[in-house]
Amino acid sequence: MRLSRYFFFQFIPPFFFGAVLFLFVLLLDRLFDIIDLIFNKGVNWIIVARLFALFVPTVIPLTLPMASLLACLVTFGRLSEENELSAVRSAGISLFRVLWLPPLFTLILSLGMIPFNTHIAPWANRGFRLIYEQIANADPLINIQEKKFFAIRNIKLFPEEVNKDTQQLINLFVFQSNEEGRPPERIFAKTGVLRIEPNVYQLDLSNGQLEKYDAFSPPRILHTAFDTYRITIPAREELTGQNTRFRNLSSPQLNELQKDLKSKGMPVHPVNAERSLRIAIAFSPLALALVGIPLATVLRRGGKGFGFGVSIVVIFIYYTLLILGLTLAEKGILPSDLALWIGNGTCFILAVILIARLAKQ
Repeated sequence: MRLSRYFFFQFIPPFFFGAVLFLFVLLLDRLFDIIDLIFNKGVNWIIVARLFALFVPTVIPLTLPMASLLACLVTFGRLSEENELSAVRSAGISLFRVLWLPPLFTLILSLGMIPFNTHIAPWANRGFRLIYEQIANADPLINIQEKKFFAIRNIKLFPEEVNKDTQQLINLFVFQSNEEGRPPERIFAKTGVLRIEPNVYQLDLSNGQLEKYDAFSPPRILHTAFDTYRITIPAREELTGQNTRFRNLSSPQLNELQKDLKSKGMPVHPVNAERSLRIAIAFSPLALALVGIPLATVLRRGGKGFGFGVSIVVIFIYYTLLILGLTLAEKGILPSDLALWIGNGTCFILAVILIARLAKQ
């Protein structure tokens, strides 16, 4: 038991190091957006802090599996490199008797991730979107940048200049596509003002011209000059305050949505895939830890740099399999519970092979 505790206490510091490291990496891109909201968009820092706090739980399900794998590779790679595990085996002590605490720790962690993934993370996603909607409603130009395209459904905006003081888009190009497959309508306006009304965007253009193909004579192009011109665009579903994106729904809400879709005869594969995905990701710390421990003893290399590099490779393969399973589940090619466990199942099989090899040494 004393040796078990010793190896476990060697495992814990790299685990927390990896958790902080990967959390920082995943938050880094969003951190720049947060800084931009405060200093360039003028959003109150308290609101931004709440936004950031709600974003953190959404990346924890990705952080903990990577931290578990890194801790296993760093800890047991160093122990193998320094022949501590060989000394244990030479003393006639089975490695399984002294290395059982890290897998037990990741199993408990995985069980705790189930309610986190099914309730807390969706709640955080929902809160994040709600606050972001409020910011966007207060300042419709918050996502529009100079000399960059911004899409709203079938409309693409390209302003040469954005005046935050007057809320105007200067020298604005607008491209409006259509369902008939004809070339898009092209509009140029000296100024444009974008407003968000309930469930719609309202774009008011001034001093410009519209160019489109004649519906009755396609070779002809119609040019129309205007003093004022208004375009009304239905808002995206996620900006209506009634966000029904699957990742924002708790598991009980997903169950209700599934029943509703079934009653209407609509496909439920995406809903089933989302529900299975949450459980599969919850058990990813255990799956990757079971692979990481024997893999580290095979590689016999310690150090955070080496462990980080191997972790990236393994994580890339794991999430590639996870995305493959998600695609198969959403298309209904495989049952969702089977498809989403391709990554975990591969890890378990590989762990059995590596552990069997380790036992024969």
